[in-house]
Amino acid sequence: MGRLFWKIFLGFWLTLLITGAAGGWLVWQHAQERISELEILVDHPKAAEHVRQVAKILQHRGLPGLERFMNKREMKQKYPLPVFIINEQGKDFLERPVPKLLLKQVHQSLKESEQVGIRQVVTPEGEQMLVFIPHRGHPAMQKGKLFPMNIPVLPLWILLFGSLVFSVGLALYITTPLRYLRAATQQFAKGLLDSRVMPKMANRRDEIIDLARDFDHMAEQVQQLIAGQKRLLNDVSHELRSPLARLQLAVALGRQQPEQVEAMMLRVEKETERLDTLVGELLTLSRLEAEVERHVEDYFDLEGLVELVCSDAQFEANEHGKRVVFESHGEYPIKGNIELLRRALENMVRNAVFYTAEHGAVTVSLTQVKDELVLEVCDQGPGVKDSELASLFLPFVRMGQEQNSDVPGYGLGLAIAARAIALHKGTITAHNAKAGGLCITVKLPLV
Repeated sequence: MGRLFWKIFLGFWLTLLITGAAGGWLVWQHAQERISELEILVDHPKAAEHVRQVAKILQHRGLPGLERFMNKREMKQKYPLPVFIINEQGKDFLERPVPKLLLKQVHQSLKESEQVGIRQVVTPEGEQMLVFIPHRGHPAMQKGKLFPMNIPVLPLWILLFGSLVFSVGLALYITTPLRYLRAATQQFAKGLLDSRVMPKMANRRDEIIDLARDFDHMAEQVQQLIAGQKRLLNDVSHELRSPLARLQLAVALGRQQPEQVEAMMLRVEKETERLDTLVGELLTLSRLEAEVERHVEDYFDLEGLVELVCSDAQFEANEHGKRVVFESHGEYPIKGNIELLRRALENMVRNAVFYTAEHGAVTVSLTQVKDELVLEVCDQGPGVKDSELASLFLPFVRMGQEQNSDVPGYGLGLAIAARAIALHKGTITAHNAKAGGLCITVKLPLV
């Protein structure tokens, strides 16, 4: 058990015990104060006989005779006589404290008929005395006692055991999921990225289950991020290996066949350009993931930027008889990095132009929905399998590469677009159109 368990357990247990003890003591004190209102005199024949005997001694022998009677019976204890003998000044013969409430109720009881537990006596000296025996539980008979004489042991043991079980259960209820969370954290730190806590939490409904859910979500995100980084590293290695291998082959052939040097130099130049393009896209992707471009912001019209990108794409599409149709209904101011958004839009539109069939059209629309700008780019191509839609925005993913070896680029265009849109606090999604083709939808906050 950890330190938190003992803190919670001992804290709650001691609190319960102290609260129970204080509450019991207050109840007992209140009962002692109010008991005189319920029963002030002993109602028993022996008590009445005792009162009668003392009253008789006082009546015939006076206070000195009562003192000799007490000495004779060897009753020289602290409170040797249970009978109270009160003079006219309200003081007891044995100098015991007499509560005023007790005297008041004794005088009221004298007015009742058949009151045999109280006697009024006049001594030979002419002093009037009041003789009676209070109930054993009366505070006057319990002077100097802070606790009752008969302690209820069984209820106290039940209270002690119940508070112990409750405190242990509560401490375990709080600390057990924390121990699970700590164990999962330790496993996660050792590299076991599939460590999760939620399966061990049963059906809890509290803040701890929220913490466990957040931990599992964090672990899943980190696991996906690390897996993505590993896959990215493998893909980068693969993409770099191919042009480098062709470079080495061109150099070797140029040395073996001097007459082919010019052709091999053209091949070297082409592969160098591919490497430069790949490295440039990788650097762009890396800068976007590191959010280096976040602080470069301008105010500009998104409608004008999209129109410029569509115009450039139309120039390339004319060669294959394709069209780029742009639809917009006004100016839409936006705040962000104009160069990043231009790259993102260019990647989406050029990608749509490539996959659109010959003599087909790419439709680009820009509208405003509440406080968002919605940009949609739809092509007339073969579309994408529904199971592959989520992979479109991952690096080095090129759809249709199996059917067409002429797919351009390295699968980084949409990945760069997705990160650029995310930097502008927007969202990007993809879906297959009902009439065929793929549609990419971008939502950006409107200034």
